[in-house]
Amino acid sequence: MTSLSVYLEQEGYDHFEGIRKLTEEDSLSDPEDNPFKSKYAARNILKSMIEKVGEIVTGSEDDLQIGIVGLLQLKLGENFAECEELSTGEEHIKKCVTILEPFCLKSTLANLYQTSLNELGILWSQRRNYNKAFDYLQKSEIHYREFKHEVGNNPVMMSELSKPPHEDEQLNKKRESNFEDTYTHTLYYFAQVYAKLDEPKKAAEYCHVTLKRQLITMQYDALDWSLNAATLSQYYMQNNRFSMARHCLASASFIFQELGEIKDENSCETEEEWQKFEKKAQAKADICRCWIKYAMALMEVSRDRLTEEELDLDQDVKDLNINYDKQEATHENGADEISVHDYKKSDLTFDIELTFHEEAITDKWLLDLDDARKVFLQAQTWSNNAKVFYKLDGHCSDYIEIIQDQSKLYKFLTFFDPDLERQCKMHKRRIDILSECLKELSPQFYLLVCRQLMFEIAETYSTMVDTKTAIIEASGERPSGHALKKINTLISQSISQYDNYLQSLKAGQSDFPETFSDDNLRPALIAMFYLGRLHSKYIELDPLKNMKNIKASLDHYQFIVKYCHRNPMASEKVSAELEICKEMVELLPLKLDKLRAATA
Repeated sequence: MTSLSVYLEQEGYDHFEGIRKLTEEDSLSDPEDNPFKSKYAARNILKSMIEKVGEIVTGSEDDLQIGIVGLLQLKLGENFAECEELSTGEEHIKKCVTILEPFCLKSTLANLYQTSLNELGILWSQRRNYNKAFDYLQKSEIHYREFKHEVGNNPVMMSELSKPPHEDEQLNKKRESNFEDTYTHTLYYFAQVYAKLDEPKKAAEYCHVTLKRQLITMQYDALDWSLNAATLSQYYMQNNRFSMARHCLASASFIFQELGEIKDENSCETEEEWQKFEKKAQAKADICRCWIKYAMALMEVSRDRLTEEELDLDQDVKDLNINYDKQEATHENGADEISVHDYKKSDLTFDIELTFHEEAITDKWLLDLDDARKVFLQAQTWSNNAKVFYKLDGHCSDYIEIIQDQSKLYKFLTFFDPDLERQCKMHKRRIDILSECLKELSPQFYLLVCRQLMFEIAETYSTMVDTKTAIIEASGERPSGHALKKINTLISQSISQYDNYLQSLKAGQSDFPETFSDDNLRPALIAMFYLGRLHSKYIELDPLKNMKNIKASLDHYQFIVKYCHRNPMASEKVSAELEICKEMVELLPLKLDKLRAATA
C-alpha cells in the first residue's frame, strides 16, 4: 500500500491530471486529419500507468489498490470507446467491473462500480444492442438501491481516487451529490434505452424522474432540461394526459427563462457567440412548436369527443388528468421495476411556480367556440414565435410544418364555429397560407412536401364547396347566379389541385404507373375518388356540359375499380370508397343514357 501511495504522490496523480487535460481540453483542438491525437497520447500514459501499478500491486485486497487498478481499466476502456474502438473499450470496462464486483458495496469502490456499469450501458447503446444496455443499467440501478439500503453512507467519489487527499469541509455533501447524480445518469440512460426498445411509457417515466431529480439537486443545463421537458410533454399529450403535458411545457418555458433574453443575431461578433445565439433561438422555437402540438391535440381530441353520441359533458368538463391515479398507480411492477415507481402522482410535478405559463392555455376539454378560440389564438402566437427562427429560407421543412400546423388549427376551429360563412373564411385563410408556401417551393427539391400541400389545398377547396352548398340550402331561397358561379369556381379549383397532385405521380410519363407505391397508394386513389365526386357536383343548366361532367365522374370511379381489380391488395386501403365506386360505375351509365335520350 505504501509503495502505491508513494507512486501516486510522486507521479501518479500528475499523470491522472495530464490524462484529464489531454482528454477534456487538448482534444478539442486536435486536427481534422488526426482527431484522436490527444486521446492517443492519454492512452499511452494510461498503459504505462497500468504496467507500473501492476508491478506494485500484488493481489492485495486493499481498497486503494483495488480502486486504482479498476479506475485505470475504466479510463482506458472509456478512451478506446471515445476513439470508436468499442470492442476493446468493452473489454477494459468489463475488467474494471470484474475487479470491483466482489467489493462493490465498499464505500471506497461503490461509485466507481456504479459508473463502470453505466459506461457499459452506454457502450452497448452505441452498438444498438439495447437489451444488453438495459441489463447493465438495471445492474447499476439495483446496485444503487442495495448500497443505499445496506450501507447507507455516501460513497467516495470516483474522482477522489485520481487526486491527492485534501481537507474539504463539504466533502460528505459532495459525495452525496455525486452518488445521486451518477444514479440520475443511470435513469437518464434508462429512458433512452426504453425508447429504443419501443416502451414509451417506461421511457417517459424514467425521463420524468430524471428531470425531477435534476431539478431537486440543481444539477442541470437549463437549455437541455427545458427541451427534454418539452419533449416529454408530447408523450403525455399523445395519451390525452393534457394536465401533465401542460405542466411539463410550462416547466420547460419557466426553466428556459433562466437563460435570459435572446440577443439580436446582428450583435454576435464571434463564431462562438453566433453558435450560442442559434442554439438558444432554436430551443425557444422548438418549445413553442411543442406548445403548438399541445394546442392542436387539445382541439382535435375535444372535437372528437364532442362528436361521440354518448358524450357525458358534465363528467368530461373535469380535468383531463382524471384517470391519472388509476393509470399511473397500477404498475406491472415486481422486484425488477424499482425506484422510479416509488414516485406517486404528486411526486411527478416539478416544484416550480408555473401559474403564469399554465394560465396561457387550458388543460380542460373545449366545449364551445369561446374555449376553442382562446386556444387557437394562443397557438397562433406560438406559431409566430417559432417562425422567428424557422424561416422558409434556411429551415424550409420546419417552416412548412409550422404552416401546416397553422392550417390544421384553422380546420379544428371551424368545427366549433356554427357560422358557415366564418367557416368559409377560415378555410380560405388555410388555402392562402398553404398556397403562398407552395408557390415558393421547387417540386424538384421538395416534391413530397409539394404533394402534401397540393392535396391539402384541394381538400380544403372541396370542403368549401360543401360549406357553400350548405349555406344555400340553409337559406331556403333560390340561389343567385353569383352563388352558383362561386360554387363551380371552387369545384374547379379543387379539381385543379387534385389533378396537379396526381400528375406529380406520373414522374414525367404520360400515364400513371401500373402500381402506386405504398406511400402514394391511398392518397392517389382518394384523390381519384374526390375527383369523381367533384365533377358530379358542378351545377350546370346545359345538358351537354352535364353529360361531360358525369362522364368525367364515371372515368375516375372506373379507374379506382379497375386498379383494385388489377391489384387486389389495394382494395383494403379504400374499402369504403371502392363500394361507392362500384355503385357509381353501375348507376352513372344509366344516368348518361337518360340525358342522351332527353337531348336527342
